[in-house]
Amino acid sequence: ARKVRATRAVDSFSEKLIQANLELPSLRFDGNEQQFYRPTRLREVLDLLRQYPEATLVAGATDLGLEFSWHTRAFPVLISLEAVAELKTLNQTPEHVEIGAAVPLSHVEENLRGAFPSLDEMLHWFAARQVRNRATFGGNIGTASPIGDLPPVLLSLDAELRLASADGERKIPIADFFKGYRQTDLQTGELIVSIAIPKTLAVGAVRRVQQSYKVGKRGTDDISIVAAAFAVDLDEENKIVRARLAYGGVAAIPARAIAVEQMLEGQLWNIETVQRAKSWLKDAFTPLTDLRGSAEYRKLLVVNLFEKFFVEMTERDGDVAR
Repeated sequence: ARKVRATRAVDSFSEKLIQANLELPSLRFDGNEQQFYRPTRLREVLDLLRQYPEATLVAGATDLGLEFSWHTRAFPVLISLEAVAELKTLNQTPEHVEIGAAVPLSHVEENLRGAFPSLDEMLHWFAARQVRNRATFGGNIGTASPIGDLPPVLLSLDAELRLASADGERKIPIADFFKGYRQTDLQTGELIVSIAIPKTLAVGAVRRVQQSYKVGKRGTDDISIVAAAFAVDLDEENKIVRARLAYGGVAAIPARAIAVEQMLEGQLWNIETVQRAKSWLKDAFTPLTDLRGSAEYRKLLVVNLFEKFFVEMTERDGDVAR
């Protein structure tokens, strides 16, 4: 199935959608109880955030729209990001890929296919195409949902966020961005400008195996019970140089199994190592039970998805467990 998806024709709609948004004029609307702004430059956005520090940013509105329709929440000041060119960029260098925070997921899906297999896989299962045409990278990260689809992938790939406010810019590893349930390191007046994903391997590594998984009640178009993403850098002797095991749905924030990652480093990438890792992983997280799945089920997924990853990667590459 993955091979078939990799050969599909490029859909130019995402390109047309971005271009249409960038041609929108600047707009301001003042209602009785609400103000709406649609700036066209990042500097304007930052000035508005300084003026209205409690304003709500809206890009694709796929998450915010539910607050309107389901919870009938009011947002006194809304700032749209859909016409800001600086947030719609997608740039590649030999070292990394940088994705603007307001780039729709479908645009990334079409233009970065093959660059990061784990990202390809997660985007395929992310909602429906109509949602991906609107949903943005920055939005999926900024909502800080513990069951968001993209954070585990970006955690496994050591992504870095570029943040900005009227006072300047800073960069932060995505691993340091999530602070608590729906809480982030964003300061008042800040927003996510872009997400950088490095292409380089760990020092001493010669290849990387990576993949992501999403388990939900339905096969497609559903919220995750558990999402997982793995990236393992290997040297010429098939030893693990660097491991990243990232999960969503097993803690208050998207999180890595850092202790297990450290235990894996220097070990041979074989079934014996994976079996030891499974015993370490079973106590790596303390998930909650809810309507979607029990804590015990989620713990089993943490362990079994990593084993599934090993089996799939070794079968794909024809590796011999050494």
